[in-house]
Amino acid sequence: MRWLLLVAATACGSPVRADDHYFTIFAAESVPFRPEKTHTFISATRVPAGGGPAETHDIGWLAATTVVRGIALRPEEGRNFSLHESLAVCRRNCMRVSVWGPYKIKPELYCLLREQAEFLNTGAVKYKGTDTLLPSRVAMNCYHAIWNVSHPLRKYAGPFTCGDTTGGKTVHLFREWIVCPEQTHDEILTVLGVEQEPLVRRPHDYWPRRLAAVRSAVGR
Repeated sequence: MRWLLLVAATACGSPVRADDHYFTIFAAESVPFRPEKTHTFISATRVPAGGGPAETHDIGWLAATTVVRGIALRPEEGRNFSLHESLAVCRRNCMRVSVWGPYKIKPELYCLLREQAEFLNTGAVKYKGTDTLLPSRVAMNCYHAIWNVSHPLRKYAGPFTCGDTTGGKTVHLFREWIVCPEQTHDEILTVLGVEQEPLVRRPHDYWPRRLAAVRSAVGR
């Protein structure tokens, strides 16, 4: 009987509250644009309903050396950098960092991103900046390591498809899991410890195309 009452209460809008899940997207590029000085990375955060510390999983897939070689012939050792390690790489390379979100997301996306972060941490795949011709089980670049959780066949990588372009596209690709993309949850930036970082805030529909990168590269 107690079990039946619990089911009935849940169906009728019981105050029992589920965990909240969030998704924060970061895209970095140099100004003027240089493809070898770009990086895309994310944080997936779970805030427990009953209180307690938040749980965060980062995807910041880069060459272990942090040196991006777009025309390298072979894949190389990769490393999944934490959020703060990725930001340190961006500062060292004088890259502007933009942020989309944090967005509230459905738990399914959080689980997919957590599993992907754990997989990358095993070192089972390599890193390659231009990974178009390689299957994801062999090598991925930074943004394909994120998109792979739902779009494993999106493997085109060109000199102007990185940086801010990937930030907006990431929002687009994961739109079905984002709850109200018009609303951001800035308190999560504090949870992540990046509220003091010089981040450029981007709206959900900010999606610069490759032409913007080309113009920046030629100084226009």
